[in-house]
Amino acid sequence: MSKLKVVSEKSLTNNSRIVGLLAQLEKINTESPESESARYVTSKILHLAQSQEKIRKDMTAKGSTGMEVLLSTLENTKDLPTTLNILSILVELVSAGGGRRASFLVAKGGSQILLQLLMNASKESPPNEELMVQIHSILAKIGPKDKKFGVKARINGALNITLNLVKQNLQNHRLVLPCLQVLRVYSANCEYFRVVFN
Repeated sequence: MSKLKVVSEKSLTNNSRIVGLLAQLEKINTESPESESARYVTSKILHLAQSQEKIRKDMTAKGSTGMEVLLSTLENTKDLPTTLNILSILVELVSAGGGRRASFLVAKGGSQILLQLLMNASKESPPNEELMVQIHSILAKIGPKDKKFGVKARINGALNITLNLVKQNLQNHRLVLPCLQVLRVYSANCEYFRVVFN
C-alpha cells in the first residue's frame, strides 16, 4: 500500500512539474523567446519527455495546452538551441505515441509551423544538419495524418528544399533517410506532384 502511495505522489509531482515548466515557457514566450531561460526550460521539458511516458501522455492529452505552448515557442523563437530542444520533444512525442499523437500535432497546426520552419532553415547556407534531420523526422511521422499536407508543402516550397538536401548530401545517411521518408509522404499526394511537374 505504501508503495502505491509513493508511486502516485511521484506521478503527481512529475505532472505538476511539467505543468509548471510549460507555464514558465508560456510566460517566457510572451516576454522574450530568445532568452537563455527558454533554453533551460525546454531542456528540462525534453529531459522529462525522454524519461517518462506519463509526461508524453499528459502533453498530448485532450485539454492539455502543452502542444500549443511548444508550437508557439517554436514559431516565435530564433534561438537554435531552443528550437532543437522543442523539435527533440516533438520527436519524442510522435515517435512513442503512434498515429494518435501525430494526429494531435497536426490538429494543433504543427504541419504548417514545421513546413514554415523548414523553409526558413533552408535559407541558411549551409542549412543546419541537425535542424534538417529533426524537421524531416517529424514531418515523416505527421505528414500521413494531414489531409492537406501536400497543399501546405507546395505553398511552402518544401519539395524543392527536400530534393536539394538529398542531392547535396547523398553520402550523409543520417540526413538523407528522413528526407526520403518525407519525399515518400509527398509522393503519396498525387495532386501535389501533378502541380509540381506540370
